Amino acid sequence: MQLFHLLFVFVNIKSIFSLINFDLTHTIKSTNPIFPGLTPFNFTQTFTRWRQDDSNEYYFMALNTFITGEHFGTHIDAPYHGSNTSWTITQIPFERLVSIQALIVDVSKKSSKVKNYQIKIEDLNENVMRQANGFYVLLFYTGKSKFWPNQDAYAGGHSREELDFPGLSAQLASYLVDKYSEKLVGVGIDTLSIDPGSSKHFSAHRILFKKNIYVLENVAALNHVLKYLSNRRETFFIFDVLPMKIEDGTGAPCRLVARVENFDDISGGPFGFLIFCLLLGIIGIAAKVIYDFKFNMDKDFA
Repeated sequence: MQLFHLLFVFVNIKSIFSLINFDLTHTIKSTNPIFPGLTPFNFTQTFTRWRQDDSNEYYFMALNTFITGEHFGTHIDAPYHGSNTSWTITQIPFERLVSIQALIVDVSKKSSKVKNYQIKIEDLNENVMRQANGFYVLLFYTGKSKFWPNQDAYAGGHSREELDFPGLSAQLASYLVDKYSEKLVGVGIDTLSIDPGSSKHFSAHRILFKKNIYVLENVAALNHVLKYLSNRRETFFIFDVLPMKIEDGTGAPCRLVARVENFDDISGGPFGFLIFCLLLGIIGIAAKVIYDFKFNMDKDFA
């Protein structure tokens, strides 16, 4: 069993040491764009002070307080947000959040030309989607993130009537639920809402939530991931969704991390080759020792 474990490590050693991490999270600030009617981020510096301990050594302490709604900044919508029979934040299974796969769908060209563009079924790359070998999230890149944090440019305005940004059509949401809900666990977008700004009744939200598919909104930096992947064949990448664990939460601010394979570090240059040879030698020695202990008991190890 140990030998097989070492072989597994050897086969995967390249991926273990060759990942580039992209933070797909906007920093939370009081100036961030917000969906009209929700509680904005209110940050108060409670105190900063120097104190003195029993040995007369000084040390620094700081405390802050913040108040905000669940659905502010880069955040997750739990399915319970729009379906009373679906999961709250704490009920979403952990295996649907961490070390899953993600695929970016680039609709930036179309959405830049059509006001409140409704993303369609034909915008999907279904040949790639069918290659998913586990749980995955679809992340829609509309290009709106380049306007962050300007409320008017990013969201269209400060009132519901002024909102202007792309989102999923009800037809696309229904199609995803009907065809892909076995593996599709989440849908994300780089706008205020998964529904278009002109939406009044949040159809895409409601359709996805009934199948316990969560939603990620205000996703950042998808353009950086797309640029990195532009000259590579990889399309799916490892993805982590790390929300605040709020009991009975309908949503929560979260950290989103894309972990994309990088073959340059290990395979390129003499230093990478040296590390590879060293690891190969260590694994070979360990495998030989295990083999001798198990199958060559008469060998003198003194």
